[in-house]
Amino acid sequence: MVKILNASKLKELLTIVFIKLGLPKDDAEIIADSLTLANLRGVDSHGLIRGLNFIEGIKLGDINTKPNVRIIYEDDIFTLYDGDRGIGIPVAYKATLKAIDKARKIGFGFSAVRNIWNVGMLAYYVMMIAKEGMIGISIANAKARMSIPGVHSAITGTNPIAIAIPTGNEPIVLDMALSVVALGKIVLAAKKGVNIPEGWATDKGGKITTDPKKALEGYLLPMGSYKGLGLAEVIDILCSALIGAPFGLEIKVERPYTQGGFIVSALKVDIFRDYQDFINDVSRYINTLKSLPRDSNVEILMPGEPEYRIYMQRVKDGIPIDDEVWKSFERVLNELGVKI
Repeated sequence: MVKILNASKLKELLTIVFIKLGLPKDDAEIIADSLTLANLRGVDSHGLIRGLNFIEGIKLGDINTKPNVRIIYEDDIFTLYDGDRGIGIPVAYKATLKAIDKARKIGFGFSAVRNIWNVGMLAYYVMMIAKEGMIGISIANAKARMSIPGVHSAITGTNPIAIAIPTGNEPIVLDMALSVVALGKIVLAAKKGVNIPEGWATDKGGKITTDPKKALEGYLLPMGSYKGLGLAEVIDILCSALIGAPFGLEIKVERPYTQGGFIVSALKVDIFRDYQDFINDVSRYINTLKSLPRDSNVEILMPGEPEYRIYMQRVKDGIPIDDEVWKSFERVLNELGVKI
């Protein structure tokens, strides 16, 4: 069973909820926008269900609803923020705007944020940059939940990476966790009471499992085996040691809204060459790939293209919300006296 919800209504309800929970209006709107866009793009693990995680964190007192966000260091290119244990989305948004502003002036902008809770879907930030005709790159580290078979401990977080490239139309958007799947997909499977595919996770003893509950007690598996693990370890270092944030194994809070550090950069294309020449070459690249010989039932897609198709469909038909997720949200709405 699912409930279909219009995107503007979901964003409105989330905004009202976060304001009622004590967040400033601007922060509430940015959080609601990020979560709704995630649902629209089919990244449901970072949509409403992540909002419910934040609501839980606020009720538990973990999340600071009125953080004193401050800039620790800034120069012509770099900015380092302290998020004062608030939800990471608003400060990551500000950090992205700062990177864009510096890239406009210098050609490159780099922002980092520490002392935050989860920043949500990384595509949200790099798409902001691509809309400005720049290349956006973002990485983040998280609580260690990923390992390899035979190891009885987590090693590192799923540590996502996102890159957006302008095309003149919809940008190319790569956004991926370095586990085979994001933890949120296993959380959703557990809520639905369905098995997960073999190869997604191990139990706490390091044995591969298809039981989502055992997987949540155990560890996610890295994509590409040791290659994915190696990339996750490098991101863990960059998002911790480089900016003074914790690395994955240092994050001890057992909550789904944890975060280590966040880094985002904006690159102005015309510091290298004429922007339109770049766009023309990107278009030629896409057209070349899509015209390669292939079976009649095979389609070559660019990163972000499947999510954009889901986005267009959900803008038209609404966002499907899993029944259990909706019931949880409905309880929150009733508790806060928010009319549906």
